[in-house]
Amino acid sequence: MSAFVMISCEEEYDVSIEGILRDIPEIKEIQHTTGRYDVIVKIESPSTESLREIISLKIRKISKVRSTTTLISSPILVF
Repeated sequence: MSAFVMISCEEEYDVSIEGILRDIPEIKEIQHTTGRYDVIVKIESPSTESLREIISLKIRKISKVRSTTTLISSPILVF
């Protein structure tokens, strides 16, 4: 299961958040963005429950993370 999590940070974007995110093994991509969100991460997880735990217990617990929005993606079947 793959998901993209958009992260809004308090005040200005802080590079220390990237270091903390890099330590979460299920995060496969980290991209700094401009606009409504400060960072987008791609997560690969074996289950919905595992995904929920990663977001709730790891990402949202980072001190400078204000909020997250999650998009769960499904593979597109090509015929």
